[in-house]
Amino acid sequence: MAATLKDVARLAGFSVTTVSRALNGHSDVSEETRKKIMEAAQALNYVPNRVAQQLVMGKSSAIGLYSLDRETFQNQFITLMISGLMDEATAHDLNLMLFATQRLQTAEEVVMQCRQRGLGGAVISGLRIDEDLIGHLPQMDFPIVLVDVPVHGPRATYVSVDNVLGARKAVEHLVSLGHRNIGLINGHSGAWVSHQRRLGYEQGMRDSGLAIKESYIFEGDFSKESGRRGAQHLLTVNPELTALFVASDLMAVGALEQLQAMGRGVPEDISVVGFDDQDFALHVSPPLTTIRQDMYVFGRLAARELIGMINDPGYTPRHVDLPCTLVQRGSSGPVRSKEVLR
Repeated sequence: MAATLKDVARLAGFSVTTVSRALNGHSDVSEETRKKIMEAAQALNYVPNRVAQQLVMGKSSAIGLYSLDRETFQNQFITLMISGLMDEATAHDLNLMLFATQRLQTAEEVVMQCRQRGLGGAVISGLRIDEDLIGHLPQMDFPIVLVDVPVHGPRATYVSVDNVLGARKAVEHLVSLGHRNIGLINGHSGAWVSHQRRLGYEQGMRDSGLAIKESYIFEGDFSKESGRRGAQHLLTVNPELTALFVASDLMAVGALEQLQAMGRGVPEDISVVGFDDQDFALHVSPPLTTIRQDMYVFGRLAARELIGMINDPGYTPRHVDLPCTLVQRGSSGPVRSKEVLR
């Protein structure tokens, strides 16, 4: 059986309170007393119960990350975000605990699980906008930061990039190359970013004086296969299309493969722009023009807001849309002069 604080106190000949204060570095314990207590703890191989200490001291040594979409571990999105979370947490002498699960039942479940593990707060990635617990999380009086899902509360906020602006930049880039018939392969409707990227696509089309046609829009699911299906469908129904904006790099790669299988040259016959700028975007053929979001900075910002709420009960959480930039590569080019532009 593991030694307890009482066992150390009994062997050292001091009260439990004195032993606790000595082990936690309080200055009101003499060095002689501290030395005797440390020797007793070492003799018993005593290991402090950090969770219990945190509860007593009102402090936390860790934050949590819930990632509800296991597929994200197959791409750079989650790894860069975790790196940012870890670096910001480490800068504040905190650890990061990862929870890989596919579904959270209730807001109460999340908070109870975190508190049982001594966590001061949590970042949650992969929530769908139609999940009930989103509305309950801000009411839990527990620091929460959501990824790409809007939430507002005294102890809750969210982080995102400016998806609307990014999608507009994609459309504006294609229009600047002479394209007028531009299709959209979007993500699934449960993702808030899908709605934002479609909104940006529509704004970009309107701003350029172009009509928005429902037949030009395909609802995918962020998978590579849905990118293939989207390209096949859109070009079959709308052979006049000369460009595609695709709401994720993974779908864009599927679209590239399908277009090439259909005998369409990229960008000679049709241009493609993705969204994310994952590592593989540089290594497909042709290299993918895309909208870059800095997921490392994204992770640091999420941790910074969470830690602000943990350390200061009066902290007002903020939401900032991180900027995103167009990265032009080989998958986009000028429209062919023989194409009908309008």
